[in-house]
Amino acid sequence: MESASLGGICVSQRPYTLSKQAVKVYNFFQQQGFLPADQKSYPIFKKYEGDSRLQERSAVIIASWSTEFNGLYKTIDGYLCSVYFFRDSPVYFMIHRPPGNVDYSLQHIVDRLYELSRSIGLPALSIFAIEARFLAEYQSIQGYDIQIEYKEKNSAYVYRTKDLLELSGSINYYKRKRVKKFMDNPAVLICPLTKGNVHLCLDIEKQWCKAQDCGYCESFCGCEKKALEIMVALFDERIQEGLLCYYEGTPAGYIICEKRSRDVAFLYFGKGIIPDLFLYLIYTMFKRYITDAEYMEINDDMGNRGLQQFKSHLSAYEFWRKYYCVYKRAESRNI
Repeated sequence: MESASLGGICVSQRPYTLSKQAVKVYNFFQQQGFLPADQKSYPIFKKYEGDSRLQERSAVIIASWSTEFNGLYKTIDGYLCSVYFFRDSPVYFMIHRPPGNVDYSLQHIVDRLYELSRSIGLPALSIFAIEARFLAEYQSIQGYDIQIEYKEKNSAYVYRTKDLLELSGSINYYKRKRVKKFMDNPAVLICPLTKGNVHLCLDIEKQWCKAQDCGYCESFCGCEKKALEIMVALFDERIQEGLLCYYEGTPAGYIICEKRSRDVAFLYFGKGIIPDLFLYLIYTMFKRYITDAEYMEINDDMGNRGLQQFKSHLSAYEFWRKYYCVYKRAESRNI
């Protein structure tokens, strides 16, 4: 695949290629001391995970996906601040609070990021992945016109595990039918993921990829296979949990999760190269292994119809909203 170098950053010729303006902004933040968010930055983000219920705040997801999102990060007065560049989206930031007491307020950090954003010509400061419970604090920042944005396609699908495991009744007829064809099937062998076998997830992913349109798939958020390669490298069975499924002796499906608390477990990656196998792996994961988390969070669908159909038909669900806060001062309203 051809690539081009623009102002110091190599930009592949893919659907989410950065524009020249975005490259200019990217290079500016690098000059301000922001570093690439990638596999090596995992321990830093791990310190700032906190108790968030959104996958974007998970250190392993940030490390796995940030290269695809052109992510950069910097610690500013104790807060971990990261900035991301997407196709067809504004430059946006995430703010990670330091653990324990803080010497500086959120107002101070927003002011610092706003001044940086304006100095490179951005019309506003956009902060993303704000949970509903923290929204009031972001709305109380002084000195700005604040616009609150919410898009359903960017919000997380969340399932009560008791609903995922329920197979009785007419409402669960198709789920019951799809799951039961793998139960007590002698061709199916399921075992826990370990550092010794997690690499087999990549073989399954590669088989799945063969049937996909790369341009379409990557256009939503980048290459999942590349993100999974980092996930596999970082996989820690003391933190993450997963299952590997063999069908007739051949690896055919996998699932990778992380239980963050009794409240929520995240489903990070998973595939089944046999129809309905991934659904069975989700069922088995929460039936046998993650048995005491109230919710499973499976993230958004990014506008991908295939993901939307799978997630909306998986079980009864609700949305956990992810908000944008867009900050503008009076002098920048008409820019």
